[in-house]
Amino acid sequence: MKDKKLFRYRKIITLIMMAGGCYLCLRYTQECADGIKKGILFCMEVLVPSLYAFMALSAAVIRSGIAVSITRPFGRITRFLFRLPPSGLAVILLSILGGYPVGARCAAMLFEQGNISRSDAQKVANIAICAGPGFLINYVGSALLGNRQSGVILLCAEITGVLLTGVIIGRTMRSAPLPHPRFLSGSQSHHLLIDSVTDASRATFHMCGMVVICTAMITVIEKISPDERITDIASAVIEITEGCHRLCGRYPLYMIAFFIGFGGISVHLQAYAGMGDLPINKGLFFLYRIIQGIITAAAAYSYLMIFPVDQGVFNSTNAQLTIAKSATLAGSGALVLSSLCFIGSIHRRGGAS
Repeated sequence: MKDKKLFRYRKIITLIMMAGGCYLCLRYTQECADGIKKGILFCMEVLVPSLYAFMALSAAVIRSGIAVSITRPFGRITRFLFRLPPSGLAVILLSILGGYPVGARCAAMLFEQGNISRSDAQKVANIAICAGPGFLINYVGSALLGNRQSGVILLCAEITGVLLTGVIIGRTMRSAPLPHPRFLSGSQSHHLLIDSVTDASRATFHMCGMVVICTAMITVIEKISPDERITDIASAVIEITEGCHRLCGRYPLYMIAFFIGFGGISVHLQAYAGMGDLPINKGLFFLYRIIQGIITAAAAYSYLMIFPVDQGVFNSTNAQLTIAKSATLAGSGALVLSSLCFIGSIHRRGGAS
């Protein structure tokens, strides 16, 4: 009986939200169109050039079985810190290097391949949600704040937030080991390139769709909001890229760090889409993102005490969201090359031992 009532209430709430969305689309048609254009432009000039290559690479690392092989020497560390099998560490590292959309999809792929249990995959998907160095150093640090040191501090704070949140998740979420993990054979990797590109294309499409719709929402909120500060905070809660563009130069760095650790609703939806058939408790996922945001903010505040940044970088900026500064094909290529070198060096160490 309670389930029927809950289902009915959900339908009513969904209907009200849909009706409200239709009204806003009709009432603010031009604002919605402008937001969609802005979101599409951002996806074409920033997200796809900076993330697509790495997403294809990360999919290849998981599909080829390299992730399982190269992380075996770190099994004890991974189990001690996160209560995870060694392959979970590869997903966390790929997420730190690649950015928000990578970790959840890699966790789901490991589960689909049978190399990790359902509960461990859920745990990894809750941990591996973070911004990458390209976004934090090049875009937020250099392009928005005009200071790469600020981007480096945000990156260090974000990594601290991921690791400490991972330790908390590892000790609060129950997990059961996979009794008989299934490893990929050589015949299963014949179409590695095709499968990896297909998976990266699907994930990129989902990511861009979420960014476009959230950007349209922010444009409408900006139109109806009585206070600019409400728009700033709502932007950061909904879509982190637009949020950083509004927050940088007007709010303290540790406040920006909180929203980067939180990720934003758009990132959460991208993660849900990347998980596919992997079920996850969305309430817990949201709670862990808040915890990660708090830890990231505290870490940024602490690092600023040790490595103070000139307060002049916090001058208000009205610069438009231009993307040539934030991400380029050359930068993406450098990120992919460094990732390959990183994987190769670990692989050689593992083979030598």
